[in-house]
Amino acid sequence: MASTPHKHVRVALGFVALIPLLAACSGGNTETPTTTEPSTTQTSAETTTEETSETTPESSTAETSTEESGETSTSKPRMTKDVEAAYKVFASLAPVELFEQFDTCDPSGVEDSFACNGPEVGQFQFFDNASKATSTTQLLTELRSSRVVEDTGSKVVGWTTIGTMSIITVVDNDEGLVLQQMVSSDKIDPEERIYELGLATPKETEETEASETSMASDSKN
Repeated sequence: MASTPHKHVRVALGFVALIPLLAACSGGNTETPTTTEPSTTQTSAETTTEETSETTPESSTAETSTEESGETSTSKPRMTKDVEAAYKVFASLAPVELFEQFDTCDPSGVEDSFACNGPEVGQFQFFDNASKATSTTQLLTELRSSRVVEDTGSKVVGWTTIGTMSIITVVDNDEGLVLQQMVSSDKIDPEERIYELGLATPKETEETEASETSMASDSKN
């Protein structure tokens, strides 16, 4: 069957009608990547920001740890090894605060003796000798030039004056230990020095503590 002019016209009109639809579809496909790219970039930026904010506390923690480590490393130890070794032997003669002021404690020329030195407290001699402990106790308790501020039998604290010098002495008869320091009587009161170093407790303090203890006991009764 031969085609008619009217049929060709209808077919041509059909193609013309499809042109806008194809153009619309083609335009939509080219615009789609343009709209999604900013979204992807923004998401990446947000993710990076979140990761940065999450790692910030770790950085701060590391800095804090470094500062604390620096403070710890620069702190001075309480005692050197030689002073600590002397303290373990002679701890009954003097409080730990005295040993903490020593820079060195070295063996002296006499057997079983040590010389300990500190810039603020001076030099002290320590003896680990039972015979010396016994003889020193006799000197403190029998010589007129000696004075005792504490005597419990096992422990004796006092000083002996020889000319312008005084020898401050602490004796532990149970352990056979002796502490001595020589000071100038013209410059230093030996009794005050003993209390200052914590080698003995002043009688007034002992009486006050005893009175307070007695009053506390009476109040409970």
